[in-house]
Amino acid sequence: MSISSPYRGLAAFEDSELDALYFFGRERDSEIVVANLIAARLTVLYGPSGVGKSSLLLASVARALRALPEEPLVVVFSSWNEAPEQALARAVARGAGVEPGALVDVATLAQARSDVYLILDQAEEYFTYHGEGDGFDAALAAVVDAPLRVNVLLSLREDALASLDRLKGAIPNLFGNVLRLDRLDRTAGRAAIVKPLERWNALEGDAVAIEDELVGDVLDGVGAGRIELGPGGLRDSGGENGRPAGIEAPYLQLVMLRLWEVERAEGSSSLRAATLTGLGGAAQVVADHLERAIEALTPAQRDVAARLFDHLVTPSGTKIAHATSDLAQFAGVPESEVTDVLHVLAKHRILRTDEAGRWEIFHDVLAGAVLGWKTRHEAERAVQRAKDEARRRHRRLAFLAFGALVALAATGALTLFAFSQRSEARDQARAAQSGQLVASALSAEDTDPELGIVLALEAARIEPTERAETALRDLLDASRLRAVVDTGHPVVGLDLDPSGARALVVGDDSIARLFDLATGDLRWSHRVDGGGGAFANGGRSVVLIENSSLVTLDAATGSQRRRPVPVALAGPVEELVPSTDGTSVIVLTLGKPRARAVALATGDVIGRVKHLRAVTDAAYAPTGRLAASSGRDWAGRVWDTATWREVREPLLGHNGQVLAIAFDAAGTGRVATASTDQTARVWRLRARRSSATLFGHTAPVNDVAFGPGSVLATASGDGTARTWRAEGKAARELLGHEGPVRKVEFASDGRVVTGGADGTVRIWDPGTSVDLARAPTTPGPSPPRKTASTADGSASATADGDAIRLRTGSRETLLEGHDDDVNSVSFSPDGRLLVSAGRDHDVIVWDVPGGREAFRLDEAQSATVQDARFSPDGRWLVTAGPRSARLWTAEGELGRYLYGPRSAVTAVAFEPDSRGVVSLEQDGDVRVVRRWSCEICGDLEELTALARARLRGTGRALSDEERVRYLR
Repeated sequence: MSISSPYRGLAAFEDSELDALYFFGRERDSEIVVANLIAARLTVLYGPSGVGKSSLLLASVARALRALPEEPLVVVFSSWNEAPEQALARAVARGAGVEPGALVDVATLAQARSDVYLILDQAEEYFTYHGEGDGFDAALAAVVDAPLRVNVLLSLREDALASLDRLKGAIPNLFGNVLRLDRLDRTAGRAAIVKPLERWNALEGDAVAIEDELVGDVLDGVGAGRIELGPGGLRDSGGENGRPAGIEAPYLQLVMLRLWEVERAEGSSSLRAATLTGLGGAAQVVADHLERAIEALTPAQRDVAARLFDHLVTPSGTKIAHATSDLAQFAGVPESEVTDVLHVLAKHRILRTDEAGRWEIFHDVLAGAVLGWKTRHEAERAVQRAKDEARRRHRRLAFLAFGALVALAATGALTLFAFSQRSEARDQARAAQSGQLVASALSAEDTDPELGIVLALEAARIEPTERAETALRDLLDASRLRAVVDTGHPVVGLDLDPSGARALVVGDDSIARLFDLATGDLRWSHRVDGGGGAFANGGRSVVLIENSSLVTLDAATGSQRRRPVPVALAGPVEELVPSTDGTSVIVLTLGKPRARAVALATGDVIGRVKHLRAVTDAAYAPTGRLAASSGRDWAGRVWDTATWREVREPLLGHNGQVLAIAFDAAGTGRVATASTDQTARVWRLRARRSSATLFGHTAPVNDVAFGPGSVLATASGDGTARTWRAEGKAARELLGHEGPVRKVEFASDGRVVTGGADGTVRIWDPGTSVDLARAPTTPGPSPPRKTASTADGSASATADGDAIRLRTGSRETLLEGHDDDVNSVSFSPDGRLLVSAGRDHDVIVWDVPGGREAFRLDEAQSATVQDARFSPDGRWLVTAGPRSARLWTAEGELGRYLYGPRSAVTAVAFEPDSRGVVSLEQDGDVRVVRRWSCEICGDLEELTALARARLRGTGRALSDEERVRYLR
């Protein structure tokens, strides 16, 4: 079997001898995965979309396992579209030569003959296609928990990791062995370019050369973050603030395949840098891949393609497979027309068929490009429709004008009509432009919500539509950034005073600067040795190292409060950590495995923190009796500050160096650590293992901090910070830094403050604060009612078991739809809608004039719903469940969860201004009232004012390039 190119483009490497020969760059990763799969009963392998997990497993891992002396049975499974338990059982039975049956039975028979390795690839599709209760969770758990010679690997995309929570009940040790597959580094990327060519020359007897300059240009061009294909079109983000970036393997293969095709078509025996330049560079080659396919379609076929993409890619970028007949039904055109479009897109490797013959996106990395093209296509079509309509109206005007020459008496009327038609055409053009801006704004929600706010504001200014208002509200809720302070230098150290009003920032220029966070003003600056500097004595003082001495400054003025105290240093200072009582400080020196605890008054060494490799961070417990440290020896350690002896076993569990450590200031006995393995972990000091692992970052986690309510924040080299709720669940991704985020702290009011390599300090609303604040003096809402009437008395409703008797005038209608007792009924202010909440977890909105169900609130609550009511302005709904209240639009879209209740919410209602929610809890004999103010519940005028205030705080505005791109 021969191939036409040493490069695969977007096609995955398969489980074949030929593919294995051309698969390079993942040798070390393959060894690690194989070793873990052999050693552990269950391994979870995850990585970013498009990182090459399937290629690694098929072309390397599976083949390496089969080559073991014991000749195990290796089954690679990815057929998630059908019932997975039966499909996997059949695959194992075929491989082992045993009779089909239940999965655990088949696995038992198979392992009696040899070791069995089950590689479950693309497992994110299981959660896409199958809900809970299909039996596979329990079947997989039975295989893993049984004493069998069967080891399992679950491979899935990083953004689907949270879906594994569904399996935690069945498989308690689900995250006991987790591996992350990162992007290729430059060495591996070079191997993926050069070695396949060397193999080609050896096998094909060819002599194709490659320029070193080209290799460098390709690696530079396909670095992670360099190419972004989305609704805004092609974007070269310029890498990660000058740091070496990982290599996007699919883009590398796509660029090299295109270069190969061009050079071979021209009869060249060399791959040249000039050819890549002539093609527009790596980013343009990637962008052209989809565009060439689109250009092969007729205008009508492009419309069909846009409708197909609606069902093949979710808004979040997840691919979904569909049969041709289903796609034809979705597109509303004959199957033959859909088939023609599918074949063109398949020819250009945009689509392909899966094992069941269903159509899907060829590769995950195309999802962003597909969504981007669809958004642009729909916007262009909207603008074109407006222009066509305008031209039709202008032709009509010309005809009418001609008639006016014949009938002069009607000239005045015709002129007025002509102007009205022209005005209407302009209105349609404005509406089209506003709609295009709304689409662009929403597409930026997950990457740059502040840009989305700017675009949504502009859309509302051009045409204040309901869609523009909804987009602005969604983006304001998504945006967490509240202020930006430009420090002028990459941040290497950050500390907040206890009030949260001031930040001490140490830059890479070895200058400590104190900023007022409310105004962004620089109060004073002072030179330091290295990165050391911190607040002490309740924020009244600042301690730092200058000229190998401890210096104490007045925090308000920056003047020295006492004479410098000489300190014996082992090297450049990396960080200072003052004790809780302000009498001592831990001094961390760069690269050293020991850190010293030093008395502030004398400079004497009073203790030492020791690791096997360099100490990276330290922290004091709230009581001051304990300290914790992190190190490059992959461990966290806990010390008694009276003796400076280690008081418990090391905190072990990270698969990389531990870069930061923090105590929970609430005194819960919890410690958090951050690691190069791209996770953070939460530990309970009395336990022997971590209580939660925080997955989500795509680069080393540089820092971690606890905030009020035991929530957490993390900072990462992937350019983001993240917040996490107390139980370790992800809350918000904080987007905005243009480079690695190095430091993160919580202010006393719960805001998050981050410092980045881009030289900015940013202030965020963490999205984890308690929304429903206790209001002990506020009257609570009235209890839920099973009987309600409209304001004018024209209609009434009474809950009768699981049905509702609706009376309008002399007519009575029985509303049936609940499966259990109805707990409450309530009318909308205009009396046209009725909302009911039931013990069956459902909330139903009824059309009163029609006497029928209008819609349901999907996933209203996880248990019985006690109450549901409209806001006085009719724009919102609020529901009450066991542990939370939830806010919805009057059309049934979930606005947000309202956190705060600690016991069952028994009633909930809006305040008269429709901007506040008040809830009632019954905690035993204690009646608890809570209140929440909704700043995004206002109308367009209020949202506009809020958006402008937010943008003033962050300084966000359109750049010249963005102005050309979006407002042309």
